[in-house]
Amino acid sequence: MSAYENRFTMDEVRLFWDGVAVHEYERANDLMDRVHTQRFRGAISRLDLRDGARILNVWSRIGDGVPWLRRACPGIRLVNADLSFEMLRGSRRLHPEETHVQTSLHELPFPDDSFDIAMSLETLEHVPDPLIFLRELRRVLVEGGQLVMSLPPAFAEWTSVLNSMLRFHHGEGPHRFLAPGEVKRMLREAGFDLLDHEGTLFIPFGGMRMERLDVQLGRLFGSGPLASLGIRQFYVCSATL
Repeated sequence: MSAYENRFTMDEVRLFWDGVAVHEYERANDLMDRVHTQRFRGAISRLDLRDGARILNVWSRIGDGVPWLRRACPGIRLVNADLSFEMLRGSRRLHPEETHVQTSLHELPFPDDSFDIAMSLETLEHVPDPLIFLRELRRVLVEGGQLVMSLPPAFAEWTSVLNSMLRFHHGEGPHRFLAPGEVKRMLREAGFDLLDHEGTLFIPFGGMRMERLDVQLGRLFGSGPLASLGIRQFYVCSATL
């Protein structure tokens, strides 16, 4: 384990997400809609998608990112990986034509250099040892491969506390929201060059009518000293030697 190890285990994370899989997860995300789907819009706009590219979607949960990826580039070679057996069961039901793999987040079951692109949305904060996960992502990516991640910053812990009080969301389960500076250090240690970091989702409520204002706030503050006020941070990285 590394110096970044958290105080929760892989089994605790898996059991939580097994418990909220499918019905609870779908219901909660339907309620959040714009806030939930913003991760996919943000990721697709940053991914270097092209026909034939080998893409790892980890973790993929119930596969709600699959339609976004397929619409953006139907010719990709997509593998969906998740820790939760029940999330995978839901994804297989919704997307039976897709490839699904159950995995630990510390040991990805793929050979070195298996993928050109890795998409990992709202995952790193749930990994017992996030540096080990990043090293695994680096191992399975080819040199020069692309990693696009999204995750909340440490500042956004208030959203988890609010969820626990009002119970309008399934909650985060075992997690530790990470400060951007800590994420950047781990990316360097894992063998990634950070190409872009941007804070987004400054308005974490409201429907699509709030989207335009939210995007404008992102343009104003997303890359500056106030970037951490955005509750979803995007990291675009290149795998180095």
